[in-house]
Amino acid sequence: MEVKKKILLCQRGRYFKKAQTYSYFKEILSDYIVVNHENVEVFNNRTFFDYDTTIFFTQFGEFTEEQEKNLLDFISSGKGFVGLHGASASFKNHPKYYEMIGGRFIKHKKKCNIDIKILDKDHPITADLSDFSFFDEPYRHDFSMKGDMKVLAEGHYHDEEDPDPEPIIWVKTYGKGKVAFCALGHQAKALKNEIYQIIVKNSVKWVLER
Repeated sequence: MEVKKKILLCQRGRYFKKAQTYSYFKEILSDYIVVNHENVEVFNNRTFFDYDTTIFFTQFGEFTEEQEKNLLDFISSGKGFVGLHGASASFKNHPKYYEMIGGRFIKHKKKCNIDIKILDKDHPITADLSDFSFFDEPYRHDFSMKGDMKVLAEGHYHDEEDPDPEPIIWVKTYGKGKVAFCALGHQAKALKNEIYQIIVKNSVKWVLER
């Protein structure tokens, strides 16, 4: 019998009920063992290295230097990282964290209908998806640290003042590890959306492939 892989779910946020969100993640990722952590003290030492990957569903937070190093070493050793929405707006004083993700949140306007265009229909994360619309916060990022980032899907905000499309789903490598990021998911109800569930499941599966 195959042993289920373990996922460290890091939640830090104000706009959702963490127990409810945790139940959603467990339902979506029922093929895995998902363990919820709301405190970054889990990264104080390397005991968390027995996890196979981590998901960040966060909106704020700070690391100590040691916590950040342990997390980045975990990812670069060949484990994975799946970042969702506010993960690119969290831990604002940690540029190495943003180098790992590839983008750093800088602003958003009011929530709106975002038209998502799939750019890579061959990648395992987006292969099951067609273009779709999603009501969410229209994030803008600084991509000056993007590295080898590959954009899989872009969002069109239909904003006359700021008309450029924005990367919405992207992937990159970090050392021996894989990083996947999706800028959607402001509130927990996103996890009840069938398309969002596909993105989460495919992202986890992809980062776990060695």
